[in-house]
Amino acid sequence: MQAGSWAALRRPPHVFSAVVVVLSILAPAFSTFITATVLPTAIAEIGGLAIFAWASTAYAVGSILGSAGSSVAVARTGMRHTVVLAVFVFVAGAAVCALAPSMPVVVAGRAAQGLGGGVLIASAHSMVRELFPEDLWQRMLTTISCAWAIPALGGPVVGGVLAGLGHWRAAFWAMTPIALIAAALTWRILPRSERRPITTPVRVPFGRLALICASVLCIGSIANVRATAARAALLIGAAAAVALMLRLDGKAPARLFPTGMLSLGSRIGPGFWMVFLLGMSTTPGGVYVPLLVQVLHDVTPAAAGYLYAVQSLSWTLGSILSAQVSAVRARAVIALGPLVMATGFAGLFFTIAPGPVAAIAAGLMLVGIGIGTCWAHIGAAILSSARADEGGLTAATIPSTQLFAIALGSALSGVIANAAGLGAGASIDAAALAGAWLFGSFVAAPLAALVIASRLRPAH
Repeated sequence: MQAGSWAALRRPPHVFSAVVVVLSILAPAFSTFITATVLPTAIAEIGGLAIFAWASTAYAVGSILGSAGSSVAVARTGMRHTVVLAVFVFVAGAAVCALAPSMPVVVAGRAAQGLGGGVLIASAHSMVRELFPEDLWQRMLTTISCAWAIPALGGPVVGGVLAGLGHWRAAFWAMTPIALIAAALTWRILPRSERRPITTPVRVPFGRLALICASVLCIGSIANVRATAARAALLIGAAAAVALMLRLDGKAPARLFPTGMLSLGSRIGPGFWMVFLLGMSTTPGGVYVPLLVQVLHDVTPAAAGYLYAVQSLSWTLGSILSAQVSAVRARAVIALGPLVMATGFAGLFFTIAPGPVAAIAAGLMLVGIGIGTCWAHIGAAILSSARADEGGLTAATIPSTQLFAIALGSALSGVIANAAGLGAGASIDAAALAGAWLFGSFVAAPLAALVIASRLRPAH
């Protein structure tokens, strides 16, 4: 069955659908790695260092809004129209960034890119459930994980070359061909009649989307304020916005989130909690490792960028290693992933300051392998546990939960690093203390996921 399911992906019509799914992931994925590489060069030309972090925050807000609202867009216009519209918004955002005369304009363009990219990523997960039989879901989720390896390898190279030549604006245009090809193939390959008839008009839930936006903005602002009272107020505001949004969503006829996603007693609840905890675990390595190794070990910026990519590439490696695991052993693999991640965090706690760099890379590799080992199996368990009338909605909520977790994890990483003294200056002592606090604190997330793993029911 395992070998047969992989062979089925290579036969029409599944192979064409798989190409559409992968291309829908590649465009926003390349955006993440290329933009992170060229933004420092952009600031040197147009200024805006004071709002540098908001380029990432705006993209995160847009991505979460796009992924959360994708199910409504699909219900109103169908998958084909939704993907094409998302590509249009993504490309328009890239054009705004490429032509931006100032950093505030770049922030606006990044918000548009995030909106389109969030819809594309959520639509790709929805297509997995809608276009493939259940025995291929775990294979396709593994394929999505592996697809991120291409931007992780190529994104820093493309961005670095263009930034070195002074053509940072061209880096934003470099993403558009992939997005346009994805739109063209989606329009050509997806069935014209995939939109289901609806008995009542589906309204855009502006109020609930605004509450999501407010919560993410509060979270993104936590690391940018120093007063403890202000940070507490922002955290309380974010929690209140999320609570109110979920309350309103539970009473709405057209939901943004599936029933029982926060309940550990439901079938899908443990899976979403694991997605949240493991997604949040990726942020200390992604946000601060490049800076820490440059300060503590005099690593070049290019080498630091690829050290960050180790975590993403190891995620792909873990996905490949666990791809052949049968459903019978899925429960063991789902528990093994968080355990390996916790081991990686422990290694980083002891090696981030004294080194050597190879040991730091090994810790990041363990974190990546751990999440890659269990991620596709968790996603398949969530999809197989979805209610019959919430299948597409449940699939689209997986990346929404991951994006929200990354936003919260990035904010918490900033608070912890600044509390350790890194905000006052990137000295060796401050960097060493911040690294120990970051990895010592965040090890709690995979350990909590390990406890929850016993409640998750693997896919059949």
